[in-house]
Amino acid sequence: MEIIQDRIKKALEHLNNTNLESLEPGKHIINDWLYINVQEYMTKNISDCKYESHKKYIDIQMMINGIEAIETSDVNKLELETEYNEESDVMFWKKKSNQMRTVITDKSYVILYPQNAHMPCIAVDKPVKVKKLVAKVLIQ
Repeated sequence: MEIIQDRIKKALEHLNNTNLESLEPGKHIINDWLYINVQEYMTKNISDCKYESHKKYIDIQMMINGIEAIETSDVNKLELETEYNEESDVMFWKKKSNQMRTVITDKSYVILYPQNAHMPCIAVDKPVKVKKLVAKVLIQ
């Protein structure tokens, strides 16, 4: 666990020392245990979003510009919708109501562990264009 916490700390230090606005969309490999996906998209109606979780990576989802909501739930409280895909390190879960909701705005972030199913990309008031990064911290 200490190694994982150290990696998260180093990943956050890297993000804090990077000009995030200058990052181009796409995958940026930082080292053998960290890469960053920079994304630009329109947030969506909650009905168009899905819960997902990962086994190999912890997500640090950080908003560069914009605002979105992310719902989270413990995977043990959800029903599996799609089996785990090892190649893409993702599984999908059926939606439930009354889950925890977090709103991220410019330079705020949320850290999501394997037990945290998460539904990102949710429009807060109305769909808006956002630029967000997802730092993927290797667990294994």
